Amino acid sequence: MTQDEVAKYLKEKAGLSSAHLDYFFEKAKLKSLPKNIHLIRNGEYSVHFVLIKTGCLMTYFKDPNEHVHAIQFGQEMWWTGDLDAIFNQHPSNYAIKALTPSEVYLLSKEDFEDLNQKHPAFESYFRKLFQNALISHQKRIIRNISFTAEEKYLEFVKLHPRLELIVPQKYIASYMGITPEFLSKLKRKLAQS
Repeated sequence: MTQDEVAKYLKEKAGLSSAHLDYFFEKAKLKSLPKNIHLIRNGEYSVHFVLIKTGCLMTYFKDPNEHVHAIQFGQEMWWTGDLDAIFNQHPSNYAIKALTPSEVYLLSKEDFEDLNQKHPAFESYFRKLFQNALISHQKRIIRNISFTAEEKYLEFVKLHPRLELIVPQKYIASYMGITPEFLSKLKRKLAQS
């Protein structure tokens, strides 16, 4: 995806003008990430609000037993980041790594605030973005506490059809709260039916 395609997407989604977008590209720092390289590690203070230009990132938490718990998979034109760390200046609770070669735009807290203050259209865009993210997370909680493993998997594939081709099965299983072995059995069962 080119910068012009990113601008077109943001214009359509947020109703932003060329001046708004010029300011965004002036503030946001473009960074390339090779596959399996971390953008943020647990405990870091220097965290950013991240727009994924290309590729796929995984946000995860590693528990005291070193088990990886996938929190989110971010794809092209998704925003991600540890909001608590960004807005409350805490060390990050999560790590974010590239599952594929990726390019991202990084906004510091200061640049994010400046962008919203100077261009209220961004504030409206981000409010809608946060509302949709909260709705999505609430739906995920309901799926996690009430769906069977099979229903979780089918919903995952329906919501994220391309991810299964990109994301290693162990991370999809972690995201669903099951073991990779159980996910393999489940996929075999579904393929036979």
